[in-house]
Amino acid sequence: MPSKSLKKSKPTLTAPTFAPRNLSVPDAAQYLGIGSWAMRHLHWDGIVRGFFIGRRLLFDKSVLDSYVDGLVKESLAQ
Repeated sequence: MPSKSLKKSKPTLTAPTFAPRNLSVPDAAQYLGIGSWAMRHLHWDGIVRGFFIGRRLLFDKSVLDSYVDGLVKESLAQ
């Protein structure tokens, strides 16, 4: 009986997955569940701090979490 050759699959290389600390406007908006323009208005109105790297506006995830925590505490106090 002839032996069957089995194909050996090559191991695939994948990039490490990690959660970025800084989010772009669309990513920050999606993180908060709002639109990109609403996210920009939160920044322009001084409600949520962001920073620029070059021309790119970014938001630290911890700042977004603090903003949401403040909203939750405010709604529970009423």
